[in-house]
Amino acid sequence: MFLTMDSLQSLQQQLIQQMDAYQPCKNQPEITALTAKIQLEQNLLAWLKAQQDYPQFYLHCRADSPNEQENHIAAIGQVRTFTTVNHAQTFVRRADFTLVGGMTFNGECDFYLPRLLLRQVDGELTATLFIDSQKDLSVEKQLAGKCLKNFTKSVALEPVVQSVRLVEKKATQAQWCEWVEQALLEIKKGSFTKVVLANESIFSSRQPINAIDFLAESEKKNTGCYHFFFAQKADYAFIGSSPERLYLRNGQYLQTEALAGTAVMSDDEEQNQRQGEWLLKDEKNEYENMLVVEDICGNIESFTQNIEVQSVELKRLRLVQHLRRKIFAKLTALTADEACLNAIHPTAAVAGLPKQNALRFLAKTETFERSWYAGTLGFMNRARAEFCVTLRSAFVEQNRIRVFAGAGIVAGSVPLLEWQEIERKASGLLSLLQNSGEHICQ
Repeated sequence: MFLTMDSLQSLQQQLIQQMDAYQPCKNQPEITALTAKIQLEQNLLAWLKAQQDYPQFYLHCRADSPNEQENHIAAIGQVRTFTTVNHAQTFVRRADFTLVGGMTFNGECDFYLPRLLLRQVDGELTATLFIDSQKDLSVEKQLAGKCLKNFTKSVALEPVVQSVRLVEKKATQAQWCEWVEQALLEIKKGSFTKVVLANESIFSSRQPINAIDFLAESEKKNTGCYHFFFAQKADYAFIGSSPERLYLRNGQYLQTEALAGTAVMSDDEEQNQRQGEWLLKDEKNEYENMLVVEDICGNIESFTQNIEVQSVELKRLRLVQHLRRKIFAKLTALTADEACLNAIHPTAAVAGLPKQNALRFLAKTETFERSWYAGTLGFMNRARAEFCVTLRSAFVEQNRIRVFAGAGIVAGSVPLLEWQEIERKASGLLSLLQNSGEHICQ
């Protein structure tokens, strides 16, 4: 371990001084926030790797333009937890603190107020320590002090050098193609117009894989994405690098997007250009993308005004490229994140359309639990909220990795081509494990 004494130590001392001086008084707010900030560029993944308290949370928000801020959040410990969006929203309205967490694919909620929250924006690092004023002060100070114990420490991020071996695919190629055929029959019968089928692949490695090192490697290689880490305990983490924004809210202004339709990317720039031109003209992919646009706009129209759908563009990633249409709207008065989350998640890009019919088909067809895959993670407070769709993701448990990938099935989908698409998507994380070579696709 190494210390950044002139920076993190200064923040630590400021927080300790505030905590030592803190005494509850009459009309005390239910939660007290102790805040310190400093001009510092700190790698929050390296910092998080040194911390001992759980849960741990990290989010590197996607910046779409030079005007957008590079926003990194890291959090450890928890003070309050909320298992419904309604309770989380009520707390935010009352206390105006930042909650982190999200919703699984099936809508189970896990939002919480962390014990310690770090935010890195444009060279400024802000640390906020939360104390529950309604609990025993000596216990709260003890828990807060425990969180600050390793505050000045970071651990160097290391390359992920591993060979991995395929243990199991929840559906073989033949089984998954059969799922697609079943979906196409349901589409022909009119049960739904789109459904997003996924698969889970389980790999093992000889040595334990550090999930934070794994994510750091992905963060370097998979640019233009959200990067997330969520661990309730040591040695078991959910990580990923997702290209898709669920939504961004600044005050009453909402940004979301339809990301659907896929083509390959390679080291050949001319081929990438041809693939992109094909993708922009392909009727099947255009139809798939517009289904997502129509679904999102229909779901948010009751609490928004001035909905604007921008022209289609290409979202280029390391191994694939997608069609994307950005969607902008203004929220009506008093509308906040509860309405946005419940209306937008899960989108037609990860579930299907109509949503409930697609979800019923997935529940009886897929042979695994999606859990946080295709769910959403992010943060919310009164002024701002931002959530990503948790795609290109995996659970890492020591030397065991569970990887997920999905593809949208619409009329005209070809089962084998859709299988090849989910294999490419799944390889996005696994290809970062050096020396994995031929073991990835066995």
